[in-house]
Amino acid sequence: MKELINFIETYKMDESLCDKLIIYFKKNKEYKHLGVVGNNRSVNKNIKDSMDVHFYNNSNNEYIKTFFKELSKHLKSYMQKYKIMDSVNTDVCNNIQYYKPKGGYPLLHYERGPGESLSRQLVYTLYLNTVTDKGGTEFPYQNVITPAIKGNLIIFPAEFTHPHRGIVSNTQEKYIATGWIGMI
Repeated sequence: MKELINFIETYKMDESLCDKLIIYFKKNKEYKHLGVVGNNRSVNKNIKDSMDVHFYNNSNNEYIKTFFKELSKHLKSYMQKYKIMDSVNTDVCNNIQYYKPKGGYPLLHYERGPGESLSRQLVYTLYLNTVTDKGGTEFPYQNVITPAIKGNLIIFPAEFTHPHRGIVSNTQEKYIATGWIGMI
């Protein structure tokens, strides 16, 4: 029987870069805000309970520039594997998200819906710390759970075919960097 392809790929990034992105998050005051959801970008802690920091793909910050350089290498591997020939770029605005214990985004959702950019084709999530008490991401239709392991980068489709949810840890905090890749 042929192996099923789920289009969820995991790559490894430098753990010291994860530490630097957490430092960026903690020091940032300009782009820090409560996590928002939906078309109206509202705060609803029953859906998503996080503190977010935006970071931009044209940033001059060395940590951010290094991150995008590393992300590009893995994205190229993903595109080669699935024979994606279109040109792509990351969304201008990306997020570092912090979830305190019992915080998270447990609602099943996908990343390309009404009100979202129609160019969104792929999503990336980089786990910035390891969470040993749950904390991963569940893709129920693919029967996949990606554990929250520091340095693990997952890339997956943004479409309705890949709804996912964060698995809340009741005892540990979690940091992720996440954003979207669009066809241009």
